[in-house]
Amino acid sequence: MRRRRTMTVVVVLLILLCGEDVRADYSVQLATTALYYAKAAYCEAEAISSWTCASCARNPGLQRVRVFTNATHSTQAFVGVNESMIVVSFRGTVDLNNWLYDLDFVPVAYIQDGCFGCLVHTGFNCELESLWAEMWGYLQELVAGKGIEGILITGHSLGGAMANIAAANLMSQNSLFTGAVKILLYTFGQPRVGNEAFANWLLASFCRDGHESYRVTHKRDVVAHLLPMLFGFYHAPNEVWYDNDGDTAHKNCTDIFGTPCSALNADEDPNCSDSIVPTSIEDHLKYLGVCTRCSCDPGEAMSDEELRLPPELERIVAMDYVYQQSRNMRRFPSFPARHRES
Repeated sequence: MRRRRTMTVVVVLLILLCGEDVRADYSVQLATTALYYAKAAYCEAEAISSWTCASCARNPGLQRVRVFTNATHSTQAFVGVNESMIVVSFRGTVDLNNWLYDLDFVPVAYIQDGCFGCLVHTGFNCELESLWAEMWGYLQELVAGKGIEGILITGHSLGGAMANIAAANLMSQNSLFTGAVKILLYTFGQPRVGNEAFANWLLASFCRDGHESYRVTHKRDVVAHLLPMLFGFYHAPNEVWYDNDGDTAHKNCTDIFGTPCSALNADEDPNCSDSIVPTSIEDHLKYLGVCTRCSCDPGEAMSDEELRLPPELERIVAMDYVYQQSRNMRRFPSFPARHRES
């Protein structure tokens, strides 16, 4: 009970800060809460529905849980309520190795008011759309109830990409998400989702409406650097980089430039995870000191072969790193060309 009350206090504090157009500080406590919700999305649907899954015990008290699945797209998400907060969590990639081999870089237009020239990844958008109609109906039902103050949206890997687009979809529903209902977006190992126009629109919209967004990265996690910037994909802020295997020491990255909200630009911090060549699948599978799956059963560990990047993807990642270094030297004349190995 004490943990539940503490979590609620943290969320309410963030919401109050947001209401004053002040970007609240990243919360390690709320990030840990979000991570265990993201882990829970990997569990079996029945265990999630009854809130008895392996990761559920870390966030007791989730009520009105509903699981959404699509067998054709192998997608899964759940929605529930913990006191004054709605929780939305998307499952990440089930077979990461196959996903990396099959990954493409095809964008599609993202149509929302004010989002001019916005593009998002076709596959990520399609995965979200496979669940969104049902989820949207349930979210409207929950928000219409009394006492809802915030919506925590989370996901790991592909789940983080889906969470990002879902937050963008919710953002466009101004008639529903007004007043005290604020969006708190925490993703882990999320790939790039859209183009620069989409990233800037999302940033400006979050700023304007006082919502919160944090994109957590871990060491050399390669998935957090896909899709390549070289191919026109950009991350939206705010990056929080853990360059270690712990759960507390982190760096709040500088990836927002300009004022006011309508004139903000998103640009990745060259001194955070972009400062090293991202070549690790293993770093993608562990965040805040714990595994990112439903449980941490040693039998679920990937083999050494599975932890190797596909050769073609490794070349693309290396090319993108060189491209970013060159781009940063143009942006910042004093920026040193470097290739750090640690």
